[in-house]
Amino acid sequence: MLTERRAADREQKATRDVVVVIPIPNDPDWSIFDEISEDVPIIVIDDSDGKLAPAPRANVRFFDYAAQERVMGRNYRAQSHKSAATRNFGHYLAYQEGADVIIALDYDCRPRPGWLARHTGALGAVSDAPAVSGAWINSIEQPGFYARGYPYEYRNEHASAVTETVATGTVKVNMGVWENVLDLNGVDKVQRDVAGEPVPTHPGLRGAQNYVALGNIPVCGMNTAFTRDLVPAYFFLPDLWIDGWQLSRHDDIWGGYVLKRLMDKRGDLFRYGTPIVEHTRQSNLQRAMVFEQYMHLMARQFFELVDDSAARIRTDAYAPMFGAFAEAYLGGVERTGAPLHYQRAYRALGEAMVRWAECFR
Repeated sequence: MLTERRAADREQKATRDVVVVIPIPNDPDWSIFDEISEDVPIIVIDDSDGKLAPAPRANVRFFDYAAQERVMGRNYRAQSHKSAATRNFGHYLAYQEGADVIIALDYDCRPRPGWLARHTGALGAVSDAPAVSGAWINSIEQPGFYARGYPYEYRNEHASAVTETVATGTVKVNMGVWENVLDLNGVDKVQRDVAGEPVPTHPGLRGAQNYVALGNIPVCGMNTAFTRDLVPAYFFLPDLWIDGWQLSRHDDIWGGYVLKRLMDKRGDLFRYGTPIVEHTRQSNLQRAMVFEQYMHLMARQFFELVDDSAARIRTDAYAPMFGAFAEAYLGGVERTGAPLHYQRAYRALGEAMVRWAECFR
């Protein structure tokens, strides 16, 4: 009985001041969220603009476009719709309401028992925690497979090599990963299909222990816990159109790259591994390839622009540091030497970052 009481106390502590944020474009199967306690508030960003059926749970709050505008006021111009970047509103609201920890979850991801406690337990101060060091770190450890957003130029034995080490500091982000439908680039899955080779359904983690990422890592926003102070710097970038092509599926990868750069500058730590969720739905791969086309073409110069901009600013709290970064980024767009239509897109992303930064001034 005492053991059960202690376990219940730990779970209650884990769920205190935690908010789950889920963007939803159409009615989901609510049963996939059964492992989220009724005591944990859920913010739903209604990206159907009011067409969703009422949630069958009392702990869920829906925010359609009109409700988002009422909450954000003049800052509403920073909000995006009809893309994964719509989740920015939920993070903003959780920040304004004082949540200690925000957990981002996609509406087609099924949490498993202990999901929330694993996320919150991975955050906080660590000493000599297991870590992986490398130029780029791949969260999908099945041989020959790479997480969505992992650069193609690093997909060789030398460039992708990592070293196991330890890290001490404060973990501010924990990124859980996914099984069943792995989060890979669409073209990678199609290439495997053409070759008649199966895509694995498990990420192949090296162990049950989470690892600190000492290097770049593709930051997927489907199953991620982070502390409140990061919200001003954790901006999911909006979709854009480049000469008729939609630039999409970069929102969490590129926004996460910016966040990781600023975290590194402050010395905060990023963990990845568990908890694993079941990703239940495979999106249309032809559509995904089209959306990802310009992400692949423009990523290298975008990363270089981010690196240069981060190096030009001083270390500070996340809100002023992101504001300074956004201004430095905009000032550096022309210095990229990128094609003019790339520059237009980079500039539009920078202007979106400036609008987001203004939400926290």
